[in-house]
Amino acid sequence: MKPTSMKRIILSLIVLLTAASANAQGTNFEEMAKIKGVEYVHVGKDMIKLAAQQGECLRVGDIVNLGGNDLGGTYLHQLDDVKLFSCEEKGNIRKFTKTALNLLKGEQWEPLIDTKDEDGGIIKIYLSKNGEHSTNAFLIVEDEEAHLVVINGTFDLAKMMQEGMKGKVEVNN
Repeated sequence: MKPTSMKRIILSLIVLLTAASANAQGTNFEEMAKIKGVEYVHVGKDMIKLAAQQGECLRVGDIVNLGGNDLGGTYLHQLDDVKLFSCEEKGNIRKFTKTALNLLKGEQWEPLIDTKDEDGGIIKIYLSKNGEHSTNAFLIVEDEEAHLVVINGTFDLAKMMQEGMKGKVEVNN
């Protein structure tokens, strides 16, 4: 086999594996929606762009509120999509949490925040970067509900917060 042919085969394999890996990551999160009692909301780039153009904040359910000011509009243009998985079925919150934590265990995920309060509520924030593209995952678990928010785009969450973007992930009781 010629060296040029070998290079083409290796390059093709790299492209194939990269695409398969990216697809697997997205598919894995959709597995959360298969858990009984889980509600799933996906907001794509076109809807995010529309909110940014209108100077509106991006609200996903009662949990996610991003943007709503000039800085928010700037950052909303950097988002590709937002996924929200919510479980309020008490019998499945444990399974939901365990599944989410298993998905976020891989070495591509960097834990940024890991908190637990005296009532057993937890908040975990993870980051996965691939070049300029990043995925941030927020896991919020309380006694009566659990939420996983996944935000994809070409944004830097730390920079957003430093520059004062009015962005929050909140659980409304």
